[in-house]
Amino acid sequence: MWTESAKMVTAVQGGQDHRLKSPFLTKKDDPGMPSIQCSINGYNFQKTLCDTGSGVNIMAVVTYQLLFETMPLKPTYIQLQMADQTFRKVEGY
Repeated sequence: MWTESAKMVTAVQGGQDHRLKSPFLTKKDDPGMPSIQCSINGYNFQKTLCDTGSGVNIMAVVTYQLLFETMPLKPTYIQLQMADQTFRKVEGY
C-alpha cells in the first residue's frame, strides 16, 4: 500500500514538470528598496521608504524633532513587535 501512495504522488508531481521549465518563469533581478522623494515642512527627503502594505507609520524621534520641534509627542503605551519577534516601545504619537 505504501508503494502505491508513493507512485500516486510521483505521478501528480510528474504531470506538472512543464510549468517549472516554462520560459515565462525566469528569475528577475532584485529591484531594490522601494523608495520615493518626500517633502515635509520644507525639508526634502530623497530616499523615503515606501511601504503601502504597512499598518503603521514610523519616524525616528530625531527626524520628528527636526520637523516638528514645537509639537511635543503625546505619550502612548503601544509596543510594536518586529519581524525578529522583539518588542519596541513607541515614544508617542
